[in-house]
Amino acid sequence: MSPYADLNPFTSTSVGENDLWNAAAFVDVPYIHSVPFGALRVVVDQVRAQHRSQVRFVRGAGGSGKSHLFSRLRHECADSIFYAYAPNPPLQPEALENFILSRFVSSLRHPARSKEGKEAPYSQLRLLAYALLKPVVEQDFTFPQLHEAWASISLETRKEMIHQAVQLLEAEHPMVPRSVLRCLLNILRDDKEHLAAQWLSGAAYLTEAELKYLGVVEPLARAEMGIVIQLFGKLASQAGAPVVLVLDQLDLVVTQPQLDEMQRLLFALIDQSQNWAVLIGLVAERYAAWDASLTQALRGRVGVPDSNAPLGFRLPVIDMLPIANEQKRLLLDCRLGSPALVAQRQKDGITSAIHPMQEEDMARLTAGGAIFPRHLLAAAAELYAMRTMSSALPPEIVAAVSAMPIQPQPPVTPAQVPVPLVAVAAVNEVTAVPVAVAIPVPAAVQPTPLPAPVVPVLPRQSLAEKVDSLFQEAVTAAKSEADAPGAIDLGERTRDLIELMVAPPVTISDGDIRKTYDNFDGSDRWFEWGGSKVRVVTSNSMRGSFIAVLERLKEAAGDTLLLRNDIAPVSGQLTMELLNAFKAKNTFHHIPATEAAVLSALGRMLAAQREGSYEQLATEPPATRDNVLAALRGHPLLRGLRLWDMIQKAHAPKAAPPGPPPTSVLSSIIRQPAPPVVAQPPVVPAVTPPAFPMAKPQPPPLAGAVVQPVASGVTKPLAKPPAAPMSKPIAKPPAPPVAKPPTAVARPPMAKLPPPSQGTAA
Repeated sequence: MSPYADLNPFTSTSVGENDLWNAAAFVDVPYIHSVPFGALRVVVDQVRAQHRSQVRFVRGAGGSGKSHLFSRLRHECADSIFYAYAPNPPLQPEALENFILSRFVSSLRHPARSKEGKEAPYSQLRLLAYALLKPVVEQDFTFPQLHEAWASISLETRKEMIHQAVQLLEAEHPMVPRSVLRCLLNILRDDKEHLAAQWLSGAAYLTEAELKYLGVVEPLARAEMGIVIQLFGKLASQAGAPVVLVLDQLDLVVTQPQLDEMQRLLFALIDQSQNWAVLIGLVAERYAAWDASLTQALRGRVGVPDSNAPLGFRLPVIDMLPIANEQKRLLLDCRLGSPALVAQRQKDGITSAIHPMQEEDMARLTAGGAIFPRHLLAAAAELYAMRTMSSALPPEIVAAVSAMPIQPQPPVTPAQVPVPLVAVAAVNEVTAVPVAVAIPVPAAVQPTPLPAPVVPVLPRQSLAEKVDSLFQEAVTAAKSEADAPGAIDLGERTRDLIELMVAPPVTISDGDIRKTYDNFDGSDRWFEWGGSKVRVVTSNSMRGSFIAVLERLKEAAGDTLLLRNDIAPVSGQLTMELLNAFKAKNTFHHIPATEAAVLSALGRMLAAQREGSYEQLATEPPATRDNVLAALRGHPLLRGLRLWDMIQKAHAPKAAPPGPPPTSVLSSIIRQPAPPVVAQPPVVPAVTPPAFPMAKPQPPPLAGAVVQPVASGVTKPLAKPPAAPMSKPIAKPPAPPVAKPPTAVARPPMAKLPPPSQGTAA
């Protein structure tokens, strides 16, 4: 096989989080999507100048380059913005604030960048803390200089300066808890930076010793998370840099409660905070749902007045359009110039900059009408594979394939491509600041779509192998993350696992923990399928919060699975007693980091599939939705998860508790309810029978037998069962008389004795 076969530069057709944060892995052509990128830059500059939060909706089909555009913004503006990326939010509306906060702090823990594009020796979060420290520093340092000077200051001096900075912040932000300000500035302590970042992200699994070391009493309360999010915007404004918050992969945000919570968050960032540039990435059909659901109050804050738009305001939209022929060539040349390919060509003494591709291949790919970048890359991957495999094919087949004409494709429908918009310069009448306005191009001047190229059918990679490769990459990226997934993320990924692995339909309903416990840090869901159901509860909380969760699970009857990340230890006598009582009937699983990475990778794969990232893969069978899900369903990493095995066991039908011994049909028919219990008279001690003859005493009635009083005052059983043979008769004392019930009192019902074969009734 050709050494170039494994160097195919077109196999990666989408931008992942690893590419977002890794400058070396990001391949970009600035000329492509320069207009929408310019619109984003205008938004960031406006927020920087005015400190007023703004919102933009980035709309485009799957494969149009939305995530690539967000990544370009991070790489080109990293030295002058605070950047946070929060994709694939949870389904629980009440968990949105916790999710945004944790993703925000996690993003800020990535290295800051200098103006030269190099990674700084400190994180974005520490850069923010340095900005807050500047007022107490006597000299005017740049951030790199302040970082170097801070390392040479003694520990006692650092403590004193942090204390002064906390006092200044308290005076400026009296409504913010002191614990928040203390932990924010503890980021500057090398020995406390990691713990302080975890506390600020809302982590509930910190131990008492760790909290004491940070100087706080308890984890960040849920009611304070919104305050911290708003505070970050205000503090970033003091640092002179806007906060760019990217909300991507919102394909599951479809219900009205979810949209209402999103609106509440946007209201808080606009009205109660400042300095936010919120970018929301949506596919066309999802944007339509948002456009129809947003209230007039929010539209008035973020939109543009338009009498023809719903409720009188048009939402600010930036559209992603297909790329034209000259942009296609730029993208192909950029990929073919990868360092690995350049090194292989130099080794082989090849001067062509596109080898192993040929000019006729480039002409075929760049001909036709405008297409989305992902579709072009998928077609180029097939042609590249053909050229690297041509040495193994018969010459006549290679010649026939090379001479194959390009067949026309049906034009792209208007539903797939939004109406083209042209960015023009305008001036805001209120602020006199230049803004970018998107104006629809009239249909008469829009270019007629040209047919897209058709790539010859070639031997394709197995879909299972391709999915395995993508999944392994996602697992590796998840393992490299500094922060472990929280309880909410753990619950979302467990939901993904169940929905993937079981046969539909799966009915999902919420448990009742959150209804009775406001500070619940995780998720509580019932999953029902196949006639049985299982309850999955996640929680990483400590001390009293975890005890409160365990107390609400006391009545769980063997159908509940309690999940917890292994970074959250379990300690305390009462906690262990409650947990052991829970484990006596149910299942508890401390999820290790390896399993958490697999679950995180699954979430990323499913989100990318919903975005259409795999639709253009050249595989056999084709990478349709059902085929991709089937390949994931059979992946050994998912099949071998201990969590999946526990879910199946907890879901399995439970054996019925042991009941009374089976009885015959005849016995069940003739047996009647037992009569009411009548108080028995005291037992008379046995006495020696007299020597003179007397009437034969009657034996006491059998248990359960109904007796009938006689004239002599001695009771006589209605029926006498056969007595067992005895070797010698034993004299028994006479039974004490039973008082005859009054005439007006009803007698208890007569009970029938079972036949002799069934024994005496108990």
